[in-house]
Amino acid sequence: MNRSFYKLATWLMWLALPTTALNYWRAWDQLPARMAVHFDANWQPNGYTSREGSLMLALGITAFLLVIFTVGAHAVRVNKPSAAWPVLIMLYLALGFFWFANNWIVQHNLPGRELSPHAVALHSEFPQV
Repeated sequence: MNRSFYKLATWLMWLALPTTALNYWRAWDQLPARMAVHFDANWQPNGYTSREGSLMLALGITAFLLVIFTVGAHAVRVNKPSAAWPVLIMLYLALGFFWFANNWIVQHNLPGRELSPHAVALHSEFPQV
């Protein structure tokens, strides 16, 4: 039971990919042609790309992380089973941080929304009408 639950938890990480794509798809028509994707220490944009470039960057890095994390999670499970769950939790935290950053970039680039990273969770749960 524990082994199959670990495998399920490992493969559930892959939901980050379609949810990132869904977030872009829902906002696609509202996103500007030139999106801010890099920010300085004061949260001012200093790196830009196209909508398509932003989507491909987000999906590409997410897919790369998922491949590395899946292989790593299985390798840890085989070689050091006692460390498997703590490692999986750390992988989820890292992936969750990156997923949050991708969603924040989409929210930041929507017209009329200049959000700090702290406000994104609030605005994504209660979208403005």
